[in-house]
Amino acid sequence: MGLKRIVILAVVLGLATSGLIYLRSRNTTPPRLRVSTWSNYFPESVIQDFTAKTGIRVELSYVSSNEELFAKLKAGATGFDIVQPSDYMVRQMKSLSMLSKLDPSLLPNLSHLDDYYRSLSYDPGNEVSVPFTWGTSGIAINTAQVEVPKDGVSWNMLFNSKYPRQTSLLDDMREVFASVLLANSLSPNAREINSLELAKKQIFQIKDRVLMFSSEPKPLLLREEVIIAHSYSSDAIQAHAQNSKIQFFIPKEGGVIWTDNFAIPASSKHKLQAHAFINYFLSPENALITVRQSHLATPNKTVRELLTIEEKGDPNIYPPPEIFKKLFFLEDLGTVLPTMNRMWTELKS
Repeated sequence: MGLKRIVILAVVLGLATSGLIYLRSRNTTPPRLRVSTWSNYFPESVIQDFTAKTGIRVELSYVSSNEELFAKLKAGATGFDIVQPSDYMVRQMKSLSMLSKLDPSLLPNLSHLDDYYRSLSYDPGNEVSVPFTWGTSGIAINTAQVEVPKDGVSWNMLFNSKYPRQTSLLDDMREVFASVLLANSLSPNAREINSLELAKKQIFQIKDRVLMFSSEPKPLLLREEVIIAHSYSSDAIQAHAQNSKIQFFIPKEGGVIWTDNFAIPASSKHKLQAHAFINYFLSPENALITVRQSHLATPNKTVRELLTIEEKGDPNIYPPPEIFKKLFFLEDLGTVLPTMNRMWTELKS
């Protein structure tokens, strides 16, 4: 182990318990961490605070789907130090040795992670990933312009929208297929070719009845360019914070639940600093600021205890048990995935 690595490691471990990890050196300019993330997760202020406290500069870039992230890494994009794959994608990347094993000794704030999130099937024991946030996928509706049915919102309200020029779908293959499958009372993880062909046929019909595919519906909703949107809960809740008429609904047929995770690509050349970044955002103080500013659900048990009763009771962020029964994690489709990829390419062409 080189002298430089020993010094950095000692500083990380010595200061992590106080929540301050300072890696700046008079003689060495710390590397810039390249973080691939989803939009609207990290407020600029928390990134600036991380840099101020650690000396580590951060460059954020954004992806619109897990498949986009996978394609970038698979194609040899070796510049990323932190990525945020969702649950099923962690499993796929892990099986292909695309992610680096985490060093728990560099992540003392892992102690704040809820036990449930330490034993998820896609990465038991958090070998290569740490949950950062979780949420659901459903429909965001501008209730000032769209009447919400009294018997509940259905996926077909999105697919057969009365406002086709103001309706959007997520630009996410797995999410779109899952929602159409659920609308047909099928598993969102269906592997039968007949089921996938049925979904493909319906998506082909639906795409001509919507304005666009977009994985960032928040600005569209706020500008009222879109009044019905297939949406992640985080985007819909952030839009609601600025316009209370925008409401989020999990359709009565069910929806998708997901976790987005911190992970370090095997190709990262700045693994010590990447661990420092993850540990910083596991700190209750820093995680609480991020959760509140971005309206995210937290897997951090210590942060949950710090939330107000109103925050804990928000059903859009923390769905009640009866809704949880209708939520499904997306699974790795294995050998069926190339077939779905081909279908998606044909649909988008």
